[in-house]
Amino acid sequence: MERHKESTKSFSAELPCSGLEKAKDEAKRIVLESPPAVMLQADACFRNGEQVRTKYRCWINERGEFQERALV
Repeated sequence: MERHKESTKSFSAELPCSGLEKAKDEAKRIVLESPPAVMLQADACFRNGEQVRTKYRCWINERGEFQERALV
């Protein structure tokens, strides 16, 4: 788990997956299994060489609620 200095959220470690749907499911699982107080955020991304594109993000907000967003 990693905490960025400009954010109050903690971010999950990078975990390779076989496809975007698998990555989204894994991101949801990790966030939902974490303690709400940690306010964990997980992203589903794909890599193309040196480029990384985030396609999905989920997190626990300040009220302890699960949030998710598909990114274009």
